[in-house]
Amino acid sequence: MRSAMVVWYFFLTWQCVAADSSPLLLQKNIHLAENRRNNHHDLAGKSVYLVMIDRFGREGGLSHGNLEACGGERWCNGTLKGITSHLDYISGMGWDCIWVTPVVKNFYGPDLGQSGYGYHGYWTEDFTQIDPNFGTADDLKELVQETHKHGMCFILDIVLNHIRPIHSLADLQRVKPFNDTSYLHLLNMSGMSFDKYAEKGENWPLPIQALGPGAQCQMNRFKNGSVDGTNSGTYCNNYPGNNYSSELYYKEKAHGPPHLKYCGTGDYLCRGYNETVITDGWFYDLADLDQSHPFVRKFLKDWVKYMATEFDVDGIRLDTTPHLPYDFLKEVQDMLLSLQRPIRVLGEVTTVNMSFHASYQSKDGQSMLGGLANFPLTYNAVPGYCGWPNSVLSPVAQFDLSYLASASELQLTSGLYSNTDLLMNMMDNQDDAPIAGLYHVSAGAFSPGTGGCQDDPSLLLNAWAWLMFAKGMPVVAWGDEQGNAEYRMSLWQHGWSRDAWQYRLLSRLNALRRERKLLTAEAQVHFGSKDRFVFQRGAANSKHAAWIFTNNLPNCSGRISYPVAVPDAPRGMYWRDALFNEPFEIFEGSIMAGTKPLVLVLEPTHATS
Repeated sequence: MRSAMVVWYFFLTWQCVAADSSPLLLQKNIHLAENRRNNHHDLAGKSVYLVMIDRFGREGGLSHGNLEACGGERWCNGTLKGITSHLDYISGMGWDCIWVTPVVKNFYGPDLGQSGYGYHGYWTEDFTQIDPNFGTADDLKELVQETHKHGMCFILDIVLNHIRPIHSLADLQRVKPFNDTSYLHLLNMSGMSFDKYAEKGENWPLPIQALGPGAQCQMNRFKNGSVDGTNSGTYCNNYPGNNYSSELYYKEKAHGPPHLKYCGTGDYLCRGYNETVITDGWFYDLADLDQSHPFVRKFLKDWVKYMATEFDVDGIRLDTTPHLPYDFLKEVQDMLLSLQRPIRVLGEVTTVNMSFHASYQSKDGQSMLGGLANFPLTYNAVPGYCGWPNSVLSPVAQFDLSYLASASELQLTSGLYSNTDLLMNMMDNQDDAPIAGLYHVSAGAFSPGTGGCQDDPSLLLNAWAWLMFAKGMPVVAWGDEQGNAEYRMSLWQHGWSRDAWQYRLLSRLNALRRERKLLTAEAQVHFGSKDRFVFQRGAANSKHAAWIFTNNLPNCSGRISYPVAVPDAPRGMYWRDALFNEPFEIFEGSIMAGTKPLVLVLEPTHATS
């Protein structure tokens, strides 16, 4: 330690970033697609760009050539060819993989309930067809082949838990091949007809629900003894809104502890948690498949194998994983690992319970799925960096990075996981608001908000620094690179421009991960507090090591102190911020810097900027 040495690096002059302006110019992205590793099926540590087919490009479809913005719960006519046509745009950001939402034929819509249309791909009506709105089987093959030619791997999203919205036997008979009630879970149907059981479009509990009261928390009853499917409008929430003062906590009427906004999957602390209903109940009106039925089980396994091999995909992302039985999940993963080119499944397990989460990668000494979407960290990072009030952990983690630091430490050191390089880290995804729309304060759940990452680019920079350098697989959703702030908004209106500062920043972050050989490098947490989080990638004695200093302080907060410093640089080397060339000061075991994140790496003293 150099107790009184002051070191400054003035590669760029510090200046504040206005909420509506771009950060300082980024260094040139020297990463080339042809230099990427071509072992596509090895997903460990790879960066991922998430694409929703209906919202990316319209080439070859009904709206070919139309660049008018499109969003909301309707079809926007994006296509598989629309993705293929712009793979250079994706590859130009340096992504290792693309993750594409489900491709099979969906229920077109509108749904009888409140969910709109099946544009997103998660409402399967025919497992044997590619949705004609997206294109053809040949279009999908071409997309995968061209993805590989661009040096990227292809992750296909699939759904094995449920099918399309079903409100009658006539609806069910349109589903191929699961057109009979015997293929479904029908909890508490008793003597009623299927049409009666499935008729509702709102105000459940029938069909018995896998989400909410009766599953993730206790379902209350009215005075006459009938069940209250909404728990008098509180559902499984522990607060009345997104203000989390102790006075507003429901206390004895709360379904779970005060650190949770609501009770979710894996929250065994919540009163009335029911594992059977979670696995066998329906997702609102999405009919739940019974994987214990021999025909259902065999068809789904054969179908997954067909999709993986026929289209030469490199990985499978599995929707609604914790609503499927463990033994079925293991059979699917073991089958895919037995292929000549093994394929790993990345499961969506939306929970904050880390031991529950890890059980879908390894359980009772047996391997389960290859990887998982890393929601235990995501649910801490989103409120931690952006102040987002609508995360399950927002009651405690809003603008408090100590929770993310503690969760990261636990994940890295507990031994719960068999491979942390196969955990997909996210700040947003196809089901949540994009990072540029993550506000801090709003009048209500559906009211416009202010503050947070929506209004302060410094917060977004720090969030992405965590995301891209944390142990695991960083995931960024389409449109984030253009500053999109609207839920499931199309991309084409931006013209696939490469000039946006967000596009250039992500290009640089991807390049740094590869240049410093950090994809599967070891990780260590060094410091976490309410407003700062410091961690390291790479071995301490490695010339490729990187120290990442992040914070959640407002833009132009002045200089801040991180009470941890990098080790002395070896002879002939010096520490430099590789991301923005930001000036920083090393003084008595601390780092002094501005509010932009630092990515400190070792460089030879003869290196030039």
